[in-house]
Amino acid sequence: MTSAESFCSTSFDYVIIGGGTAGLALAARLSEDPNIVVGVLEAGEHIHEMPEVSVPGMMGQALGNPKVDWAFSTVEQPAVLNRKIFSPRGKGVGGTSALNFLVYQRASEEDYNAVEALGNPKWNWKDTFLKYLMQVETYVPPTDPEIANDPHIGYTTDYHGTNGAVKASFSAWFNDHHAKFMDALLNMGVPINRDTGNGRNIGASVGPISVDPATMTRSHAATAYYTPNADRTNLILLTGAHVTKILLETPPGEPVVATGVEFSKDSQKFTVRPKLEIILSAGTFQTPQILELSGIGRTDVLTQHGIKTILDLPVGENLQDHLTLPFIHEISKDSATFDSLRDPAVLEQQLTLYKTEKKGLLAGSITAYGYLPSEKLFDSKDFLDLQKQILQDTTLTATPSLNKQSAILKKWLPDPNHAQIELLQFPFFLSFGPLPERQEGKVYHSIMIIGLHPLSRGSVHIKSADPFSSPEIDPRYFSNPADLEYMVSGVKFVRKLMRTEPYASAGCKMYDPPEKSAETNEDLSDDEIRDWCRTRVISIFHPIGTAAMMPKDDGGVVDSSLKVYGTKNLRVVDASIIPMEMSTHPQAAVYAIAEKASDIIKAARA
Repeated sequence: MTSAESFCSTSFDYVIIGGGTAGLALAARLSEDPNIVVGVLEAGEHIHEMPEVSVPGMMGQALGNPKVDWAFSTVEQPAVLNRKIFSPRGKGVGGTSALNFLVYQRASEEDYNAVEALGNPKWNWKDTFLKYLMQVETYVPPTDPEIANDPHIGYTTDYHGTNGAVKASFSAWFNDHHAKFMDALLNMGVPINRDTGNGRNIGASVGPISVDPATMTRSHAATAYYTPNADRTNLILLTGAHVTKILLETPPGEPVVATGVEFSKDSQKFTVRPKLEIILSAGTFQTPQILELSGIGRTDVLTQHGIKTILDLPVGENLQDHLTLPFIHEISKDSATFDSLRDPAVLEQQLTLYKTEKKGLLAGSITAYGYLPSEKLFDSKDFLDLQKQILQDTTLTATPSLNKQSAILKKWLPDPNHAQIELLQFPFFLSFGPLPERQEGKVYHSIMIIGLHPLSRGSVHIKSADPFSSPEIDPRYFSNPADLEYMVSGVKFVRKLMRTEPYASAGCKMYDPPEKSAETNEDLSDDEIRDWCRTRVISIFHPIGTAAMMPKDDGGVVDSSLKVYGTKNLRVVDASIIPMEMSTHPQAAVYAIAEKASDIIKAARA
């Protein structure tokens, strides 16, 4: 085990702050050159054996565990009844890739092309994202004949990698109503999409997950990028190291130079000084926190906390996140769900099946998805009214970048090939958030309704100069009313789904929200659905954008080489650089960004 003293005495070429999704991928790639020495500072620990992390069927159970989760919360959100919304982030080797729900999806081609349109040459689907998304993964086709022959799956190696670090596969267990959910979507006019990785994610689909079927365990940054390379003498990881600031020098008339990283371990302060670059991979909430603690950020924010401004940049602005609503419903009592594992006898049986055959509930995950465009969510009149409201919207006008984002979003909203709402069929009662009690003897599914392109923008900033204090996270959820209207449309769509065959024959009975209004005993009105949305909405944990990669004049923090504006040798490589939310879960894209970053950094050294 590396000591802090030994770490600081090492002659590093690069020091990476954060041993998470992007940081470990980048470290592994940079250390491929045996002549380059890479150090990684991680505040959490390396948890080698935790079933809640590694076992697919236990996905989500590590959320809130202080060993592996920072377990942040937002400030009170006025538009959602002043609730503070739980906002987990991975803490420990592997970061959030060790905490998430295993979803390994891709956005549409247009989502990736928007990154280039916002001022980043070559950061598009064809030149960058497809190449690196394929480079990240080893796609493992299903071997179980029943799953391999599922008519909803049609992945090919035309769009999927065969030699990458992260294993992408399909769940080894499909819930009893998987096909009924998919076919009901088809009967509602949503086409089957047999490969959402081809640049077009619209439709009903079976989604891949980040699981290695050889071991039937989670494939994440620690297992995919760090463990196979942990014996490299030029890759050194120090855990339990909480970074407090980046040391910066300001030569007259020249770019700012990042000279070192100050961190705390075991209540002692240390400094490490790399020869070439410092790379910040602390994530959407903590990357801006560290930048601000170091003197890079908005002058008004830094002055408020007694920090001298070295570079005035809009750090922490442009925060975006995906919101979700868990639509909980009863299904037939003979259905197997992950809730079955609450029964000790069932759990023991399933543990034996998992250990001996790598099958059963514990080998399972989420399988069925629906990506829906506006035309499937609204009738023509309601959408015209909403579109008129959005076209007249002026909330995204504060910076040139927001104007550009607004123009892109307004183009996407009526596009029949661009998803605005995602549905996930969760085969269990989703148990976090302000939910009602489950009723004993009932069996539940939850359909997660996710808004994919929020118009609301928020911020994350330090709330004190104390580096051990949590950042102040204010996503301003539903501050743009169009985001609420899209969620309402998603709820109304799922209510129709409940009554559509063959899913209706799964014994569907609406539970939360209820089928009928308590006031009128009629179907819920739009206003009642809005009220329910404000009460129930939570984050699906996809924050991005707080160190946005955009032109400086547009409000960017880093340029298209991921270098912080005004610096010589400080880069950001994590989800915070993504300038606009994509119509998917960000895990795969973050890995791809790290892979591309390694090539950028290697080229700069050549």
